Amino acid sequence: MNINGFDASMDSLFDSQESIDIKRINQLVDLINKYDYHYYVLAESLVSDREYDALFKELQDLEAKYPANKPKNSPTSRVSGEPLKEFKSFTHKLPMLSLANTYSEEELNDFDRRVSDGLEGEEYSYTAELKYDGVAISLHYENGILTNGVTRGDGITGDDITMNIKTIKTIPLSVDLSKYQINNFEVRGEIYMRNDDFLAINRIREEKGEKIYANPRNLTAGTLKLLDPNQVAERTLQIACYGLYTNDKKLNSHSDNISILKDLGFPSGDHFRKCRNISEVKQFIDEWKSKRYDLDFQIDGIVIKVDSIRQQDFLGTIARSPRWAIAYKYEAETAQTILRDITLQVGRTGAVTPVAELEPVFLAGSTISRATLHNADYISERDIRIGDVVEIEKGGEVIPKVVRAIIEKRNPDSNVWSFPHYCVCELKSELTRPDAEANHYCEHPECPWQIRKKIEHFASRNAMNIDGLGEKIVDQLVSLNYIHNIADIYDLSKYSDELKTLDRWGEKSVDNLISSIEKSKDTPFSKVLFAIGIRFIGERSAKILANNLKNIDNIINSTIEELISIREIGNKMAESIINFFANENNIKLIERLKSAGLKFQIDETEGQTSSSLSGLSFVFTGELESMSRTEAAKKVEDLGAKEIKSVSKNTSYVVVGANPGSKFEKAQKIGVKILNEEEFLKMIS
Repeated sequence: MNINGFDASMDSLFDSQESIDIKRINQLVDLINKYDYHYYVLAESLVSDREYDALFKELQDLEAKYPANKPKNSPTSRVSGEPLKEFKSFTHKLPMLSLANTYSEEELNDFDRRVSDGLEGEEYSYTAELKYDGVAISLHYENGILTNGVTRGDGITGDDITMNIKTIKTIPLSVDLSKYQINNFEVRGEIYMRNDDFLAINRIREEKGEKIYANPRNLTAGTLKLLDPNQVAERTLQIACYGLYTNDKKLNSHSDNISILKDLGFPSGDHFRKCRNISEVKQFIDEWKSKRYDLDFQIDGIVIKVDSIRQQDFLGTIARSPRWAIAYKYEAETAQTILRDITLQVGRTGAVTPVAELEPVFLAGSTISRATLHNADYISERDIRIGDVVEIEKGGEVIPKVVRAIIEKRNPDSNVWSFPHYCVCELKSELTRPDAEANHYCEHPECPWQIRKKIEHFASRNAMNIDGLGEKIVDQLVSLNYIHNIADIYDLSKYSDELKTLDRWGEKSVDNLISSIEKSKDTPFSKVLFAIGIRFIGERSAKILANNLKNIDNIINSTIEELISIREIGNKMAESIINFFANENNIKLIERLKSAGLKFQIDETEGQTSSSLSGLSFVFTGELESMSRTEAAKKVEDLGAKEIKSVSKNTSYVVVGANPGSKFEKAQKIGVKILNEEEFLKMIS
């Protein structure tokens, strides 16, 4: 008789109950892992959700009863345990090399010529596969059991993120090696996120009024760096495996390895082709240039590899790139459309930004209807006019932008666009443009758009960190006249019962918001100073002011001479501080915030930072995997160093992430010390 995959034989009647239960644990593990593979990898369901949940619950109960007998490959171990305090380092057995990139057919031909010359006339073939836009990962298996999941890091050493890796249900926790003479092996792949899952996460954040993520790759990288596997499990990550390495067996070709990976249960992507020559590779590249937008995940090119492992070994590597592989990357696409109108958007400081309202056009997988125009000078320099046919560009995470107007397609009756004199708010206040600035400003203190943005800034993570006060919630509360300024936030508890009756609100969400507001009263003075939103005063300058002047009254009473005598506080910042506190309404706000219990003087412990990097200066360029550049700057500042924006001979270090800009090239040219992300993390640790 078979019950849910459990064969109950007469022999088991004579076993002890413990023996029966332990057998059942192993049977359930095999059964559920089989169901997971079919569901998550093959997209087919072998049992109903109800039956699956019952089996999973049975396994959890038995493992709780016999914890010493829990198998290493149990599906219940995908999420378990307390959050980690830090990731341990792991040295790669084989370096994780970076691929050389090319954007042109000519360079592709050069690569093929180098391969041909390197192999001295020997015949060879290629493989071509999609270049997933994700995060490279290395999976280590011992006796068929997953033991470690490791990030690329600097190619030599990475972070051991095994607990996070185990939450990805398409990754096998164990494999059946009976068909192959392999015990220990390594699999490499790319962790990524499907577009639908990415959009779903952003949709939820948008509904909560929280800032949305820029793109799937950044969200994937950030997710893998979370210290709590339970949070990682909430985001549906995927993997495409492309590499197999082992000392137990001689491997013949990359194409064979892909077949072995698939046979062992690893998802390795369906879009793979063995090519006899570079011409067939080019056909594959051309095919996917447009087809990539039909995929439910992001790719940024095609990876080309010499198929033979023997030939790969013969060709070897140069620097940190293999001679036998290259990545062909697609250029950012552009499109032409009509500029219907130019509207204005008001920020928290009153800065007014022009926005292009476009005839909707499909570009790089999405429909674009709006794009930033930055400021009046940007429009004037490019002579962009309403009614023009314009070229727009969207590359990866870049916000859609208007590149240029197509002058030859312009209507001869079109007019030069000039910046409006009045704000778009109902107050219609006059706009001003300070000398030597590119932006126009609305100076009216009651401008409803500024009010919204000031409150959003005040509540943001780097300021007061009030969870639940995102854009949509702020808009709702301002529209319903519950809050008119940042001080009103601390009176919201009076309206708790009323808030619970509003759309998208409930008892728990209101209680969480009030609790977060109360918690924000413990925010250090420097962050409070940043949060109140003085023009030109960012996180760093707020910290400098707090450390030097100690409390808000000293700042309010400072003269411009006293302010500019503080290192890194310039004339423009000093004038902005003087003007801010000369406004009686701002003084009243400060008094209300004081009464609410916010900190307006420095604690004894605040500002006492390590001086291990004292006197050093850092420039950051490119995209860091483990943190944003803002977070990296804060870390060096906490250690006594400072971030600067441009590279010179006096710069101590340039920290380089993925896709660095011209700062990287300048650092190389003038001989400034360059750190990759892994070296930087070791330095600040």
